[in-house]
Amino acid sequence: MGEIRSFEILSEERFAEIYHALWRKLYSVAYNHLRDKTVAQELVQDVFVKLWLNRKNIKQVENAEAYLLTAIRNKIYDHFDSVACRKKHYKLALEDFSEELNAVEDVVVFNEGMSVINDELDKMPEKTQAVFRLSKFHRYSNDEIAEKTQLSSKAVEYHITQAIKRLRIRLAMFLSEILIFCLAVL
Repeated sequence: MGEIRSFEILSEERFAEIYHALWRKLYSVAYNHLRDKTVAQELVQDVFVKLWLNRKNIKQVENAEAYLLTAIRNKIYDHFDSVACRKKHYKLALEDFSEELNAVEDVVVFNEGMSVINDELDKMPEKTQAVFRLSKFHRYSNDEIAEKTQLSSKAVEYHITQAIKRLRIRLAMFLSEILIFCLAVL
């Protein structure tokens, strides 16, 4: 390939000569790095389009082949940077999305669990319900509950123990239902 001193005088005929002489070589370089025919072709086309559009702004060029090989290598590096950036953003977006999904799932499971607890509490005697709610939902001590309900400390412990026993059984069934559902989804 002959030397080109300046692309300022690049005519359509000379551009066509350069294009036909170097297109395959530039494509080979791009394909060897990318292993993707379509992307390699697009990058080579981008190099030639940029050459044509900037022909008046490109000053002294000693060797058109070296100039265009450098241009295609820069396009390849830009492509790799772009792909890496997209992958990074995609990964971050997936992490954010899965965190949001987990948060929503956690709220749903919590609400369903509380519903199961409240349903089971509603089936218990009123004193047992009241003592358990004061202890676990309102964080009263056993002595405070005894004073408030006019029960002995032993009676308060009894009601809490009875409620916990029943809730353990019901919550175990609830958790096994969730586990079966999760395994079915997988």
